[in-house]
Amino acid sequence: MARNDIDALNAAFVQGLEKGDPGLIASVYAEDGRVLAPGSEAVSGRAAIERFWQGALGQGLTGGSLSTVSLEEQGDLAVEEGRYELTAGNQVVDTGKYVVVHRRQPDGTWRYGIDIWNSDQTPPS
Repeated sequence: MARNDIDALNAAFVQGLEKGDPGLIASVYAEDGRVLAPGSEAVSGRAAIERFWQGALGQGLTGGSLSTVSLEEQGDLAVEEGRYELTAGNQVVDTGKYVVVHRRQPDGTWRYGIDIWNSDQTPPS
């Protein structure tokens, strides 16, 4: 996997946030991809992932950034550790860290297989 493969997936993800396009966001995930978001059950499959991101966009997300900290590849899997920032309008609403397990697809492309993140913010008590 080339680093530019990861950069292209992450750029498409952020572009989906900026355009308010849950389909574009979901397109970076494998058909059987999984989202392990904080405070919710696991979401499996691209259609369910698209609905998940539609809900997040409906709560006001308008953009963000992803920054790769490290990337390790082993065969058809690669593990990316990174930092994220989410925005609503011009305001940063969340920052944190993430891990994505990327999987090479049968056609040779790479997609998010498992996406998990957690916020730097203290959870409400």
